[in-house]
Amino acid sequence: MAAAQISRMRQAFGEAEVIDFAHLTPLAAALPDPDDAHVLAAAVKTQAAAIVTENLKDFPDALLASLNLEARSSDDFIADTIALDTGRAVAAIRRMRERFRRPEKSAHDLLLDMEAAGLVATVDALRPHVGSL
Repeated sequence: MAAAQISRMRQAFGEAEVIDFAHLTPLAAALPDPDDAHVLAAAVKTQAAAIVTENLKDFPDALLASLNLEARSSDDFIADTIALDTGRAVAAIRRMRERFRRPEKSAHDLLLDMEAAGLVATVDALRPHVGSL
C-alpha cells in the first residue's frame, strides 16, 4: 500500500522528491527529535524558506533562523498562500469543493469541515469569499 502511494506521488510530483541530502543531517544535531533530521536536511538541500509541520516545537526558531528557515503550521502556510493570490486560490478551492459527490458539499459546509480540522486561519481567509467558493 505504501509503495503504491509513493509511486503515485512520484508520478504526480516527481520533482518534489529530495535525494542526496544525508551529508546535511549533522546540521540537525540540535533538533529535539533526531528523527526529524531528514526533514531539516532536505529543507537545507532545496534552499526552502519554510518547513510546514504541525510539530512546531520540534523545529526551534533559533536553529532554523541560523539556516534561513522558519517552521510554519499547515494552517498558516495555507492562509498565507491564499493571501498571495486570493482569486486563484478561491477558484482552486471551489473546483476542489465541486468534486465532492457523495455527499456534495456546500461552501459553508466545506468551511465548517476545515475549521473542525484546525484550519482556523485558512477559514478566516476564505470566509469573505464564501459566495465564490
